[in-house]
Amino acid sequence: MMEVREKVSNEDLQAYLKTLVEKSKVAQKQFERDYTKQRPIDEVVRAIGKAVCDNGKTLGEEAFAETGMGNVESKIAKLTNVALLQWVQMRGKNSVEYEDCPGEPGVKYLPKPMGVIGAVMPSTNPIATIIGNAMMALKCRNSIIILPHPASVKVSMKTVDIMRAALEEIGAPADLVQCIDGEYASIEATMQTLSMCDCNVATGGAAMVKSVYSVGKPAFGVGQGNCQEIIDRGMTDEEYERLVKLAIMNRTVDNGVPCGGEQTAHVPEELLDKYLGFMQKNGCFLVDNDDDIAKLRDAIFPGGGTSINRKVVGKQPHEVGVMAGIEVPEDTKILLVKNQAWGTRDVLCREILFPIIRYTTYQKFEDAVDRAIENLEVEGKGHSSCIWSHDQEHIEYTAKRIPVGRFHINQPTAGYNNGVSKTITIGCGTWGGGFPSENLQYYHLMNKTRVSVELKNPKPWWNEGWDSFEPFDMGN
Repeated sequence: MMEVREKVSNEDLQAYLKTLVEKSKVAQKQFERDYTKQRPIDEVVRAIGKAVCDNGKTLGEEAFAETGMGNVESKIAKLTNVALLQWVQMRGKNSVEYEDCPGEPGVKYLPKPMGVIGAVMPSTNPIATIIGNAMMALKCRNSIIILPHPASVKVSMKTVDIMRAALEEIGAPADLVQCIDGEYASIEATMQTLSMCDCNVATGGAAMVKSVYSVGKPAFGVGQGNCQEIIDRGMTDEEYERLVKLAIMNRTVDNGVPCGGEQTAHVPEELLDKYLGFMQKNGCFLVDNDDDIAKLRDAIFPGGGTSINRKVVGKQPHEVGVMAGIEVPEDTKILLVKNQAWGTRDVLCREILFPIIRYTTYQKFEDAVDRAIENLEVEGKGHSSCIWSHDQEHIEYTAKRIPVGRFHINQPTAGYNNGVSKTITIGCGTWGGGFPSENLQYYHLMNKTRVSVELKNPKPWWNEGWDSFEPFDMGN
């Protein structure tokens, strides 16, 4: 984030942030006190979600205009889909009433708010992340302060203004959702605000997420993506072409900005020509010349470093081709780049946020898994990967070894059509230096009071010995 502007004194910044957090605390306490039934709480969640969804076209256009990343259509689709999906997933679910604790006889838990949630936003996906986090926070009667990236501060403030107006319209405290004003947006302001919040959610690059944890407050962090796609033998041509089409569809969303897209494809050596043929048939441009690969490498990771060139993020393949000095057709969907390397051997094994897929070949299936893991060890541990296979032994072999929180079988790395709870905030666990390893949901943003009664005839655990390995039931 940018430095604090000179015209904002430290005293003014401190006063502004103190007021911002205090208003959030007051609104949260009112929300907790006045909303004690599930339906009114859900009406609040619905109000902000629907308001943002209804303004999706305008917000998507403004997000693209301000950030210059991705494309308008994808941004509109993402924010409207996220808002509706969050609503469908959480409506009617308990976040305020007593609920039984499975496996704990005589115990019920009572959900309670965490308090003020600080939410750090990425420039790559500002609006969808704002509404996703805000709906989860308010579902549990928290308030939330949005800490925008300066590259998307204007559209972030507008998104929050829309939510505040929706809250006022239904009589809820508008200060349940606030955003740091663009005048104050900075690293310093973000870190100071986080230090005053009760819990924080960090969505962004690895360095930013790490800095949020350093504040010393409880935090949920999103790990970095670098999704690996393992393609097995034994499928029909129709299945191979289907996986290619799905990977292209997934990787081109918002010009490759989302972290859930395929980065490296691991292909059986004897199937490479078939794979390349299907990829090129469906709009990919092959880059397999060493000189062109070197030009791309230098354009994406300038000066031999490991930090991605921000100028390529969310750009179309032909635009990156111009930067690299390579002729790429304007209608190219994805750059398909040869990279017979893995792990630390080549910087191209890292996450790259525009439509590009690197491919590598293997002979032994176990080698493909090892190489995918090596890539993840460098960047992307804890995130997501996928396998295309009918071989159950290969599927199990990979699932038990690959260090990711989401492993998808015969579906893209973003895993659209499955039963995994959907989110805009992808937890990567301790693999990714954070918590949780599952997709962040509203129930992660609540405290729970366990209310117990005395068991009249508890099973005598003290009579148990060391010889049994069966689960013990504490109940009557």
